[in-house]
Amino acid sequence: MGHSLLCMMGFFLLSTVICGNAEVPIKPTVTVEPFWPQIYSGETVTVRCEIQGGEGAQWTYKWRPDKLNTPPTSREYTISSATESDSGEYSCRGTRSSTWTEWSDVITLRVTAPPEPTVTLQPSGTQIHSGVIYRGETVTVRCEIHGGEGAHWTYEWSPDKLNTPPTSREYTISSATESDGGRYSCRGKRDSSWTEWSDNITLTVLCKWDSLI
Repeated sequence: MGHSLLCMMGFFLLSTVICGNAEVPIKPTVTVEPFWPQIYSGETVTVRCEIQGGEGAQWTYKWRPDKLNTPPTSREYTISSATESDSGEYSCRGTRSSTWTEWSDVITLRVTAPPEPTVTLQPSGTQIHSGVIYRGETVTVRCEIHGGEGAHWTYEWSPDKLNTPPTSREYTISSATESDGGRYSCRGKRDSSWTEWSDNITLTVLCKWDSLI
């Protein structure tokens, strides 16, 4: 009985030593910063290989795609002024003392041209869908960036009088006068990437007497 108990305790201690010293496979993670669902051409993005539990170790890294493996291979790469050719699947693994980690899960980077904005007019009062309103009415000009929802845009307008900070996605012109008439267009900026200018939309402000002539 005593001999059997001693054997069992010895087996337990041996198992603890073996399991305690066993190397658990490490799986890295690729992160993208900034973590936007869509990257636009001209923006800057950083891909980073995170090895959780491997802090303080001297790792050597290997990347997919292979173009990131130009020595010295690094834990992170910054892609400045991204283009559509930077789109694709990114993954990494690390080696230390000739032992490789698993490959990380793939993260997909999508780089496209910035979306095209559109200027819309939303007149109130007497609504004339041709972009004509009467003096004294209120109209809102709005910059719509379709496909760019959720992004933090900075806007630029033509005419320049709408660019008084803080520049906004929309402007309401109250009690419009003839001087508010003209062509309106806009563009948006996120990070360092500008969209194209929108097509012009023309606002005409008439005196009510003009409609009687």
